[in-house]
Amino acid sequence: MSVAATTSPAVGTLYVSRFPTSRGMPRVTMALRSNVVSVGSILTKLQQDCATPFPVIRHVADSMTADMRAGLAVDGGSNLKMILSYVDSLPSGNEKGLFYALDLGGTNFRALRVQLGGKEDRVVATEFEQLSIPQELMFGTSEELFDFIASTLAGFAEKESEKFHLPHGRQREIGFTFSFPVKQTSIDSGILMKWTKGFAVSGTAGRDVVACLNEAMERQGVDMRVSALVNDTVGTLAGARYWDDDVLVAVILGTGTNACYVERTDCIPKLQGPKSSSGRTIINTEWGAFSDGIPLTVFDRDMDAASINPGEQIFEKTISGMYLGEIARRALVTMAEEGSLFGMAVPNKLSTPFALRTPDICAMQQDNSDDLQAVGSILHNVAGVESSLSERRIVLEVCDAIVRRGGRLAGAGIVGILQKMEQDSKGTIFNKRTVVAMDGGLYEHYPQYRSYLQDAVTELLGSETSKNIVIEHSKDGSGIGAALLAATNSKSETLIPTLCVDITIAVDYSYEHNSTKLGNISTEKGKNRQISDDLSIRFILLQNRQGKTRLAKYYVPLEDSEKHKVEYEVHRLVVNRDPKFTNFVEFRTHKVIYRRYAGLFFALCVDITDNELAYLECIHLFVEILDHFFSNVCELDLVFNFHKINPSKGIHGPRRGSDDSPHARCLLACVLFMVYLILDEFILAGELQETSKRAIIERMGELEKLE
Repeated sequence: MSVAATTSPAVGTLYVSRFPTSRGMPRVTMALRSNVVSVGSILTKLQQDCATPFPVIRHVADSMTADMRAGLAVDGGSNLKMILSYVDSLPSGNEKGLFYALDLGGTNFRALRVQLGGKEDRVVATEFEQLSIPQELMFGTSEELFDFIASTLAGFAEKESEKFHLPHGRQREIGFTFSFPVKQTSIDSGILMKWTKGFAVSGTAGRDVVACLNEAMERQGVDMRVSALVNDTVGTLAGARYWDDDVLVAVILGTGTNACYVERTDCIPKLQGPKSSSGRTIINTEWGAFSDGIPLTVFDRDMDAASINPGEQIFEKTISGMYLGEIARRALVTMAEEGSLFGMAVPNKLSTPFALRTPDICAMQQDNSDDLQAVGSILHNVAGVESSLSERRIVLEVCDAIVRRGGRLAGAGIVGILQKMEQDSKGTIFNKRTVVAMDGGLYEHYPQYRSYLQDAVTELLGSETSKNIVIEHSKDGSGIGAALLAATNSKSETLIPTLCVDITIAVDYSYEHNSTKLGNISTEKGKNRQISDDLSIRFILLQNRQGKTRLAKYYVPLEDSEKHKVEYEVHRLVVNRDPKFTNFVEFRTHKVIYRRYAGLFFALCVDITDNELAYLECIHLFVEILDHFFSNVCELDLVFNFHKINPSKGIHGPRRGSDDSPHARCLLACVLFMVYLILDEFILAGELQETSKRAIIERMGELEKLE
């Protein structure tokens, strides 16, 4: 039976003065207060207002789903920001090399390095170092803060042991976990909206935080580069996904809270420009701002009104570790003031905001002793009073009501995310194993909270379906997750062009190389004339999403500077073009016809009157032939993974070697040369020569026999 049911109303109060009289005896006074409210009635009201029966959590889950859809439709469509993370490639386990992570989310920051060994070895070694941000830097300038971080990184990098090794010619790459409000613009850039958590650094708001860090590292002589900018929740998902392919959702429940999940790009109406090649991306929900249908008490409202952001982050204020202890403290203060819970005076310590912390109420709820000694000890330290056993039991009931509500609301939020994914995937989430990765001290250290969360998930999904939903702790996933995303989005490919500059060249079929205007060539006599109608294709380009040209073949003469300009303009034309539009677009006095495969854009420049469909088929033929000789046509095959060439299909490609060795560079050159040979078999001097895939493959086989 609860304490609330057995506590009788207070009708009078005996005041015992703690100050003795002149004779050494305590002064005793008695006063009758007709306005005294019973502690039991306050507790009952609290429990009623915190109640989360099935209809309440069902409404919360459904509202979460609806707000997610509204937030994905348009920016500002709901309280949920549904921020694009630009993470469309998750760790697969194949990642190799040395990568760093930097976690800046409060008064401490942490640097971590990890040596990845691929599928077999996974994480070979890790090391980390945690430092405090000097308080003066929290109120200093942008340069001062980031220079401090960069110099600390430099010192950390110098301590690399023999367990860590960076391939020759590679630059150290960093995954940057930055847990402040940022408007992300790409995987490696984001504009700081404002500082929070006690920071007031000048000269940073409105700037790209990655650029700030990169500039600081350059000033400090640190040879590192940020490859991925993520928040801690996205890092948690990536870190957990590295070990378990079934991880689709990540939730942080600590001092604050947030959730992210893997979303289909065709379910994001507000996503403009080209969709990711994987068809998936991670959405950062910022679910702390959710508010619809959350049961609130008078103590919640008072705490919210006194906060620095009244009316905001309501979900976070009811479920996260920052606030659970404070809500309980406010309830106990009211019981002390109106029900004389701890005697006639409200303890001064208890009157201090945030004096009772969530770790305190967690520790009290773990006390299973008959006399609740641990509860009494914490109340003495926090409230400064001695407590009776009945008072301790009342305190525990207050804590339990608040924690039960928090855990069940968090569980309802998770179900809201899962059911949104289930609806869009037409039944592929609940019918298979789906993992929700959890991180944060609140979830990790508060068993009652975990239990209430799981109960709500089971209650909403049913016992059978909930068996497929695995909610598991992912300790420190965000740190290693950031390093893994740096590996997944590694920019080490940008080192390759210096190795194959003589291979990735434009081949010009012309008499002279004096012209710089597309559409004109020079005759042997030096006179300009228009290209004949027989010369249909002006150039062929293969470019990645970042604008790096992987293959270029020109059938008109252009100076190098003009080629760079053409490649830049073509990339600008196609990369941001809405996929709903046609695959051809006017380019100067001609037109560009293009198709996208994985992370590569294949583009041809032809006459304005040429048949677009024919050239689209031409591109597809080229890709099919490449696919025959490579396991999959993708940028990594053309740039790094030359060992993927399939010997059983007729071309005995180079064997696997060290990516940075001279032998590997030579093999890479051979692969790129082979790609040009394939292209020459069906396009020669700008004219389509052969349209039979079989014939081209046979010819390549004949070339192999001549080797």
